[in-house]
Amino acid sequence: MTVERRAESNDPAPARAASPTAAFALAATAAAILIASLAISTNARGARGAALGWLMLAIARSDARRFVVPDPLVAAAFALGLVDAALASDGGFEAPAVAAAQGALAAGALLAIEFLYRRLRGRSGLGLGDVKLAGVAGAWLSASSLPTAVELAALAALVAYSARQIRKRRRFRSASRLPFATFLAPSIWIVWLFETWARSF
Repeated sequence: MTVERRAESNDPAPARAASPTAAFALAATAAAILIASLAISTNARGARGAALGWLMLAIARSDARRFVVPDPLVAAAFALGLVDAALASDGGFEAPAVAAAQGALAAGALLAIEFLYRRLRGRSGLGLGDVKLAGVAGAWLSASSLPTAVELAALAALVAYSARQIRKRRRFRSASRLPFATFLAPSIWIVWLFETWARSF
């Protein structure tokens, strides 16, 4: 996935006021996340999944509007992932340690991709916010599901970019800026949802 975006996750940018329609859509999406999470898991894990979904929604919205992935939201999602791992394993220390290590490996893998891209192309391809968000994916998802989340996000980003360029009759450019976390964040929750559903059988 080749995108060019801000390297820092906390760069200031002016926020735009949300319209009533956008506010309604946001509230409806948040309600749908809660309903879907509780439908998949009716216990406390469903509530934690809903909290993950809300955090991912907030991150996606921030990145789409300002190209910013807020560190406090990423930290909250990562910490919640460790709590979820601990509670899902009856409070043991091994599961959250594995989740933390997996998150570090996922973030390291994306950072390596960014490093290689920068060396080859001479410009940034991913922001540090995207790298940190990969750590959240590692904390919440199994090792086998991690690639699915990244691939789903990359496919959605390419489709969205292609649709935008075609609609506006613009040429396709490899250096176009794209808020990748806008697609990676919801992909993490969606893959968690299907992974949790699959484990119920």
